[in-house]
Amino acid sequence: MRQSLHSYIVASGIIFVSAVLSSCTGGEQKAKTPCEMASENDTMKNIKIDRTLVKSERAGVNEVVVQIPGDLDKLNPITAVSAYANYTNSRLFSQLLDVDPDSFKLFPSLVMARPEIKLIEDGEYKGGMSMAWELRPEATWDNGTPITADDVIFTLKATKNPQVDDENLRPYLDFIDDVVVDPANPRKFTYFCKGRYFLSEYSAGLYPILPEYNYDPGKLMRKFAMKDLNNTEKAASLKSNPDIIKFANAFNSEKYSRDKGSVVGSGPYEFDQWITGQRIIVKRKQNWWGDKLKGVNRDFTNLPDKVIYEVIVDINASTAALKGEKIDVLSGMKAKDYLELSRDKRMVEKYNFYKPEQLAYSYVGLNMRNSKLSDVKVRRALAYCVDIDKIIEKIGFCMSARVPGPISPSKPYFDKDLKLIPFDISKAAKLLDEAGWKDSDGDGVRDKVVNGQKVKLSLELKYPSGSDVVEKIATLFAENCKKAGIEVVQTQREWTVFLQEEKQHNFEMSFGSWIASPTPDDPKQIWSSTSYDGGSNYVGFGDQKSDEVIEKLRNEPDETKRNALYKEFQQMIYDAQPYIFMYSPLNKEAIHARFKNANASKARPGYEENEFELDKTFGSKSSDVKPQ
Repeated sequence: MRQSLHSYIVASGIIFVSAVLSSCTGGEQKAKTPCEMASENDTMKNIKIDRTLVKSERAGVNEVVVQIPGDLDKLNPITAVSAYANYTNSRLFSQLLDVDPDSFKLFPSLVMARPEIKLIEDGEYKGGMSMAWELRPEATWDNGTPITADDVIFTLKATKNPQVDDENLRPYLDFIDDVVVDPANPRKFTYFCKGRYFLSEYSAGLYPILPEYNYDPGKLMRKFAMKDLNNTEKAASLKSNPDIIKFANAFNSEKYSRDKGSVVGSGPYEFDQWITGQRIIVKRKQNWWGDKLKGVNRDFTNLPDKVIYEVIVDINASTAALKGEKIDVLSGMKAKDYLELSRDKRMVEKYNFYKPEQLAYSYVGLNMRNSKLSDVKVRRALAYCVDIDKIIEKIGFCMSARVPGPISPSKPYFDKDLKLIPFDISKAAKLLDEAGWKDSDGDGVRDKVVNGQKVKLSLELKYPSGSDVVEKIATLFAENCKKAGIEVVQTQREWTVFLQEEKQHNFEMSFGSWIASPTPDDPKQIWSSTSYDGGSNYVGFGDQKSDEVIEKLRNEPDETKRNALYKEFQQMIYDAQPYIFMYSPLNKEAIHARFKNANASKARPGYEENEFELDKTFGSKSSDVKPQ
């Protein structure tokens, strides 16, 4: 499965279309609108194909080649921040719990069962809770030693080490204050938790467990009490501790991020090779402990011999690789390509096409702590300059839906009263006038005197390179802004550079997308002011009032009251306009037809490649099939 505590930013995957497609059967047809094409059933899905006769170079090959749009940052699951690093790490490492990508229900992975949770009404943890766990007796590390509570404690301490680069993860685990091991059974342990965080079971179970023997051979973290690491003041004083620094320097290093033999987990696959900018390869483990539990749940499945994560940044190059049968899985296809290829008989012989819904949204982030963007009237004016309906219809072939905020409309606490902001240049101009931005010199760009200096309303929009969809959307946005007297300068960045500049708040405007989890939303990482430095609050949203609402929400056990707080939070976001919220796209994907049990899911990335079962009949009657 793929569900962890991390949230991630990714580039969008739709593009402008210059012409209306014809039917794959040829001939002249009346031109159809993009929306008409999108509403049609995929014609080829109704055609029966004898795939035993398909000529394919991939027939009989029990490995999966998955396209990924950018290189990974790290294979250390605690310090990694990119989405595709998380997906790859999910094959190498195991968690206490996992979430089914179809039902969204929690199930036990490393542990025997979901935890026994008790509310504590007195003593040191009054108002908190305890969570009792038991690790599976079959669970072992690659060196044959059992996975014990010591490994769980080590992993928690590593996340709480103030010098470890895991600022995105740490806030989700700060409610776990201590861990007590059963003296009679090293596989049993109990968390003692401050407060009653509404996602406590998710947070406590959905992070990877690491082997202490590998990542802390000197047992440095055993010198520090969990409570001290969890105490803000004490943790701050420990930052200068030599052992804290020594451990963190090693843990943060490249050795534990990409060196074969040093990246070690208890998952079904082992790290084999990483060629920077090209591919990452993981191999199925031999004699894996989970083999004894086949059929217990979906985590104990590793059918392909090998999974290759092929880095292809450019979406057009990715589509070409799909056409050439060089990759087995392509997610986030352009709408135009999806409609064309899913109607191409030659492609449908070799691939199945899916378009599941996504728990994701795309946006333009506005740096609220930038002097030109600090006024909400300017931010709202920019929102009026984005013709989102046109983007969805003309660019996205109507395979997206507008969103007014960060909460998915599929969630029960989505605020249906929030109104979509229309495309309206005149309203944008009016707000800019009210904010004091006027074109005083007639050059077409508004300006304003700030601290005695005339400043032009020129804004840089950054976005990742390799996606012509984003470039086209950025160009349309810039053209509309020009009509309102705003100059927009488009700047592309290589993916890892883009992420780094996001974290450093080194941008004025940026294009990105957030992928949400099927679990209930916790706004802290992206929207709390405490997440500005080290978290994911790149735009600088938030104040004391919004932070209070977020904390109340996170600790409210009553669902009705919590949903009311969700709506209050959504209204705050709407009023402040930290993002220009755009759309939630369908995940247009293709998966090679030689695999059985290779279905699409709503949860990202939209597939579970460890479950792909080779269909040995695929291409078996073709004269071109290669002997295996």
